[in-house]
Amino acid sequence: QYNCFNCGFKTGWSNGRQISGKLRSLLKTFGADESDIQRVNLELMREDELQNLHKRTTEKVETVKIDWKEVQLPPNAKSLLDLVSIDDKIEGALQYLASRKLDTLANWYYSDFKHFADRIILPFYYKGQVVGFTARWIGDVPNKETPKYFLQQQKDYVFNLDAQRERHYVIVTEGQFDALVTGGVAIASNICSRRQADIIDSLNKEVIVCPDRDEAGQKLVQRAIERGWGVSFPPWEDCKDCVDAQQQYGRMFTVRSILDNVHTSPTKIRVLTKQYCR
Repeated sequence: QYNCFNCGFKTGWSNGRQISGKLRSLLKTFGADESDIQRVNLELMREDELQNLHKRTTEKVETVKIDWKEVQLPPNAKSLLDLVSIDDKIEGALQYLASRKLDTLANWYYSDFKHFADRIILPFYYKGQVVGFTARWIGDVPNKETPKYFLQQQKDYVFNLDAQRERHYVIVTEGQFDALVTGGVAIASNICSRRQADIIDSLNKEVIVCPDRDEAGQKLVQRAIERGWGVSFPPWEDCKDCVDAQQQYGRMFTVRSILDNVHTSPTKIRVLTKQYCR
């Protein structure tokens, strides 16, 4: 620990931590070379990596019990495939889905009931039953008071589990639309709960996390490191997520670029996350 009683500057280091910005500044003031400080930090990261690996291999994963109940879609909800007539709002929904290249990736629903009339509905399934849904505003929301999504999701739900039986990889994304693009699963947040992680691990497949390219995506990456999952950092320019990438590059290239840019070293993942998720 270092404490200057003249200026009040304090810093220090303890086992399990890396060199902080304040400690780095102090060491450089005392004449330490920047490359030496960086080398020590990398060694500390590797040490933490080995400790976490040991922890993961000795932890007992509890048996996963899934009890998601069947729910009803909004009143008057009908599959777009079953509609016999198309009005202006349904036409707008179809155009929105086509513009984002999502129209063929799910069985979309529409309801003219109250606040659902300006939204497109994506049902959530588990073992073939509807257990929730998300209703997205068609296009851009008109004001800050209007939520982009109405979400009915049961606790610890993992979207698109039914589609993972024949997969070799399980690609984990934040949003359900991203999961449609990749054929993977979604947790509907940047925070993956422990039970969601247990459910994903229970698939017994190689797990690859593809975070959104924003600061919030770092939280999902941290869970990936804790679980020993791979993390992908595709070289997409001006794309926040998988849906954006599909619009710009196409679905096949989007998925291929995810699989081609997977990293499993926690040290390298941490370094790349700072560049990617910001």
